[in-house]
Amino acid sequence: MQALYISWMCASPDNNKQITDDVKYLGVRGHLFAIAAQKSVSFGYDGYMYGFAADKELLEHYVRTFHGEVIAILHPYQFAIGEQASREIMEVYDYEWTDEEI
Repeated sequence: MQALYISWMCASPDNNKQITDDVKYLGVRGHLFAIAAQKSVSFGYDGYMYGFAADKELLEHYVRTFHGEVIAILHPYQFAIGEQASREIMEVYDYEWTDEEI
């Protein structure tokens, strides 16, 4: 089965909970997962995605929040998100993309 590979590890300093207690935006990660899920569908991968979490805590968050599955084939924090989980992500989060600057 083919899947869309997703990768991002960094948060903006204004949105990094390790740097500030007053985060500027909520739901950014979910929004990005929704964009990736929509791209996976449009590229013909039926919403299947896989990626690598930065650490065990983040991996557990992806499993709990986005119904990811730990696959740990290439890396101990490797995860996959299936078709049904992708649909649920797209139902909860907005996945509209714009190049407009805010």
